[in-house]
Amino acid sequence: MKVAVAAARRRFSTGAVAAVIAAAIFIAGCAPPAGSQHTSRQDAASSSPGGADPQRPAPGSAHSDQLPGLGSGAPAQPTAPLDKPFRFAVMGDSRGLSNGLNDSTLRTLMQMAKKQSPAPEFVLFTGDQVMGGSDVASQLAAWRNAVDDYFPMTSVFPALGNHEHDEKIFTDAFQTLPNEQLEGYGRTAYFFDHGNARFITLNSNRKNASGKYIIRKEQLDWLEGLLKSREKTHYFVQVHVPAYPVGAHLGNSLDGDPAARDALWEVLDRYNVTAVFVGHEHNYNRRRIDANFDGSGHHFKNVIYQLTLGGAGAPLYAGSKETKQVLSGPKASYHYMIVDVAGATARFKTYDLQQNEIDSFTVRR
Repeated sequence: MKVAVAAARRRFSTGAVAAVIAAAIFIAGCAPPAGSQHTSRQDAASSSPGGADPQRPAPGSAHSDQLPGLGSGAPAQPTAPLDKPFRFAVMGDSRGLSNGLNDSTLRTLMQMAKKQSPAPEFVLFTGDQVMGGSDVASQLAAWRNAVDDYFPMTSVFPALGNHEHDEKIFTDAFQTLPNEQLEGYGRTAYFFDHGNARFITLNSNRKNASGKYIIRKEQLDWLEGLLKSREKTHYFVQVHVPAYPVGAHLGNSLDGDPAARDALWEVLDRYNVTAVFVGHEHNYNRRRIDANFDGSGHHFKNVIYQLTLGGAGAPLYAGSKETKQVLSGPKASYHYMIVDVAGATARFKTYDLQQNEIDSFTVRR
């Protein structure tokens, strides 16, 4: 397959790419600006249910940043400086029994994230939005309707989870996500730029000949093409299945094929990404991946945190079979994360359902 950013650049002009990315998802949100200079990379670390917003402006009105309609019209193009600080939220694994999702918990977390001041500009979602099955399409529609209720926090970028299981249904469900940036992957592998950061979503649902989850070579090459440009200060990667699970999915995640997993992490390490967000395991944990995880002939030179955010409604569990360099957790609590990006610094805070801070740390790049 043809991969890499060049494919996207052939299809779109710079302005068109920005327009596609601004569409973000099923509804509008802030249009991510593009372009940034690369800065030095030095890592440092330290350690009420919601509902719809009755004050939501009408799409296309003078007070709305939304698209005029679902996938129609031209998106607004904010002109905020590339060095302007911004905030986003991360959560994942919201499957449940109410039309495939845990509607109550998901809405509570979305409302809590929205009440942060300032509210996040967009949300990353690490997969397993819904339970799946024969009616997964209608479940994803219900999930879209739920997360659409929290203006202005209405740009949501989901990863494909194993419970969504069907790439075509997922692609059809999220018509305004960037499409075919990686040929043959529809809307299950995509990226967008916002301020001084690039956000890359990978598809971890494909398997090798032995039935193990794997990031295939064409996707790995595409990922490297997005990282090697060095256009941005920060690179955030989200993927549903973890590279280094700690509990129930140990041996049944990307670690099921250690050589392929290590090849993936070597690329992430080579370009010193800011963080890797994953789901799949239904808890919160933060794991430090560095040279102590060298394998398959690969040597890791940097410190990168794998952040498991799997508690937006799915059944919780905290059992840990692997504790090596797990700095926080696993914590069996429903949760969301807030990330503040300002220049070379990204600050991460994770909150539980009672709004208790359960983890906090900083990364500099």
